[in-house]
Amino acid sequence: MAGFKLASLLKVRRIQEDQAAAQLTQARHSARGVQRRAADERELLEDLGGQAALAAAGIARASAARQLAEIRAAQQVADGEVEAAEKALMLARQSRRSVELLKERHDASLRALEAKAEQHALDELASTQHAQKTRTTHRTEGES
Repeated sequence: MAGFKLASLLKVRRIQEDQAAAQLTQARHSARGVQRRAADERELLEDLGGQAALAAAGIARASAARQLAEIRAAQQVADGEVEAAEKALMLARQSRRSVELLKERHDASLRALEAKAEQHALDELASTQHAQKTRTTHRTEGES
């Protein structure tokens, strides 16, 4: 059976898909870290609300609010990276699947050719046997 000519391309597509999946995992991990930081900052903002430390709390709240804004921006970037990594993974999967479909078609074509060759051989065998049987019948009739 002939080898699949695009086997090396299929291997590359699988590697690309694995890399895209790894990048997606990293982007999601990074996004979770940003989300944890945001939750910590929100908790800090909520904890700073006492009457005795009103002035200090105001300053701390302003600082925390600025940090929260920075974290939100970082979270948007991280979310964008996750989205880009998801798209890259989807494209890598599509590319791999395209080559796999070509391989499946190639394999099906080879099986069809093999079946056709086998059928041809069987037809030849049947034809040869029929011809021999016919010759034997004619000889037997001619001798009688």
